[in-house]
Formats: sequence, structure tokens, C-alpha cells
Amino acid sequence: MTREDAWIDNLVATQRPGWSLDSPFYTDPAIFRRDRQRVFARQWIMAGHIAQIPGRGDYFLFDIAGDNLILIRAQDDSIHALHNVCRHRGSRVLLEPSGNVKSLTCTYHGWCYAQDGSLRAAPRMPDTFDPGCFGLRRSHVEILEGLIFICLAEQDPPDFTRVGEGLAPFLRLHDSAATRVARRQIFPVTANWKLLVENYLECYHCKPAHREYCEVEIKAEKMGDGNAAGLAAYERRMAEWRPGAEARGTWLPEYNSNSEVYPDEPFFGAAYRAPLRASHQTGSQDGQSVAPLLAGFSDHDGGETALGAGPCTYMLAYEDYLGFFQFIPRDAGHSDMIVTWLVAAKAVKGRDYDPERVAWLWRVTSEQDKVIIEHNAAGVASPAYTPGPPSLLEGDVEAFRAWYLATIAPDTAPPASEPGGRGRYFPG
Repeated sequence: MTREDAWIDNLVATQRPGWSLDSPFYTDPAIFRRDRQRVFARQWIMAGHIAQIPGRGDYFLFDIAGDNLILIRAQDDSIHALHNVCRHRGSRVLLEPSGNVKSLTCTYHGWCYAQDGSLRAAPRMPDTFDPGCFGLRRSHVEILEGLIFICLAEQDPPDFTRVGEGLAPFLRLHDSAATRVARRQIFPVTANWKLLVENYLECYHCKPAHREYCEVEIKAEKMGDGNAAGLAAYERRMAEWRPGAEARGTWLPEYNSNSEVYPDEPFFGAAYRAPLRASHQTGSQDGQSVAPLLAGFSDHDGGETALGAGPCTYMLAYEDYLGFFQFIPRDAGHSDMIVTWLVAAKAVKGRDYDPERVAWLWRVTSEQDKVIIEHNAAGVASPAYTPGPPSLLEGDVEAFRAWYLATIAPDTAPPASEPGGRGRYFPG
């Protein structure tokens, strides 16, 4: 064991259950290296949507924790995730962030790869050279109702099937496979990826920071306040909304892959449906529809679907659009918050929807989140910082921290129990 490993193991062991983590977990490059090894090299992470590569030969590049991958649709319509690293001397093969290619040619020395990553040509190599041994390195790929998930594990990735089957009904309700990208925006955040996830997993900050969100979301009374009056208001709204959703066939029982012990579930997911405020048909500025109804809806039921898949992928979807959130690390102190808005595949920009109207709620909220997360990161990096205790509204953050610490702990460490969170794993 290296001195670095021993230091991290000891730091993990000394964390106070439920409290925020010590500063190095949010700032130190050594812990980020372990995050890469134990979290991002082993988890399924959403890389994008099939609508980003609709045609054969279409590709886009995806960065995660220092890895750059090519997501490409091959001539047989299969989708591949290839490391963008030439097998000759390591140059980037494709340089543009997206495009269409018949083959992948490295401009450094001309090595040429097929769309599935196999090596097609390597000029002036010796007779002993075996091109079959030098294809681009591959990442595991799963497609879930149009969502592209990748796993960087060198060998067997976590089982995707069970969680995928649990989440699929919620995605099918919104016909996520038959959508198009209305808008996609990257918010660079000067903060460790865990601060982005922790912020998303609690609504304790919603009323101080997100006025617009609270005007749309009745669950802000439950998860962002939690007093008796707020809880009663939420329950009244749920009682009046749910029968209508059940009659329309748009009610689904809550799904949770593992609400008892998160560390026992290498890949986990959760989803549920809930009402908006009675004034809102959808998550828009005026409460009115902003795009054509998605296939699972005959009219607006005034609700939303919340979903989480693994530690970094979340969704909030309405009857007329879906919003996906990806919290992607770049290094110990920098991350990308990627928000993608999807509308029905047949919707026509300018006629059926205005991208700004579709994006309004989660553009405004994400801009606000970027500011408060960066303030959080600056404070966590201060010598004056010490971990603080959780509120009554941060059970999901406690659950995430317990899962995270167990995931990066020594391999011989016993699993840590989920510390009293609701098991919902994301309030939105």
C-alpha cells in the first residue's frame, strides 16, 4: 500500500456519518485519482442521447475525468464508445466535437480506424505488425430508451439490466427514445463533482436560491421546507392530482433499485411521479405548454417524472419535454453540469417550440446552481472550513455520502448502511 492510499483510507475511516466531508474530498487531486479508479472507471454514466447521432457515421466527443471518448453510430446502426487515443503514439484521432465520418483517421501519422474502432490501415509498419491487436480501446455501451450509457471498466461492468428494466417504464411514458434535442448547454463549474451532486440531491437550498423553481414545484413545500403547513400543502396537492393521473394511465408506482443499503448495489436507480403546483401544466415560465405532447400523454396531467441513474445522471420530465442533467468531472476542482432538453422527434423548431421557452426553468435554475456551488467550493477550500451537520431535509445527501465513502474505501471494508435517508435519492 502506498502512503497516498494509506492516507485516503484513514481519512475515509474518520468521516463523521451524515456530516459533510472533510475538505480534501472536494479539493485534493489524490482523492480525485481514487474517484476515477473507484467511481468513474466502474459506474455507468450517461454520455448522451441517440438523437445526437441520428445518421450512420455521426459522432460526438464526450469528456469525463480526463478520458475523451468518441460516441459513433456505425454503418450497421450499432453505437460504439471508443477512446479517442491513437494506438500508435497516443494522439487524438478526431478533433472536432461532432460530425460525420466514414472512417476515423489520425492526422498525425495516418493510422485509419473503422467506425467500430478496428484498425484498417497503418502505413509503413513492419511485416510482423498485427493490426488486429491495435484497434481503438472500447468502452462498454448500453442504450436505455434512447439514452446512451457508457462504462469505462476494463472488464465486467456492473449489471445494467435490473436497473434499466426498473427505469424503462418511466422513460417510455415520455417516449424518450423518440425525441430530438431542443437545446443542450454545458455549464462549466469551478467545483468538485461531488458538490454538484450534493446540491442536486437536496432542496434545503431551494427557497433561498430558486424562486422560479419554487413557483413551479409544489414539492418545494415538502423537500425545501418540511414544516407541517408545507407538508400538508404537498399532500393536498398529491391527493387531488393522483386520481387524475391514474385515470389517464400516467401514474407509476415509485421505483427504487435498493432503498436499504446503497453500497450493495454497484449501479442503482430510482424514479417517481409527482404533481406540480396547480397553476402549472408543465415546467414553464407561465405554466403553459411549450412543446407538443410526448407520446405517452393525451393531455397535460400537471405532473412530472423524476429519475436518477447512478451517481451522476438525473432527469426531470414533463408531458411536453424532458430535461437531463449530467454532472461530469474534469479534474479535482472543475466539473461540467450538462443540461439537455428533449422534445418530440416530430416537433419543428420555430413552429412547434421555442428552445428558450423549453429551457427556461432549468436554464435559470442551473445558472443559479452554478453560482451557489462555486461559492460552496470556495468555502470548502478555505482553511476555516470544518464539516457541518445535516439538516432534516438532507437525507438523500447523507445516503450519497455513505455510498461514496463505501465505494472509495479499502476493498476489505465492510459495506456502510444507508444512514436514514428516504431512499428516493433525488428530490430534484
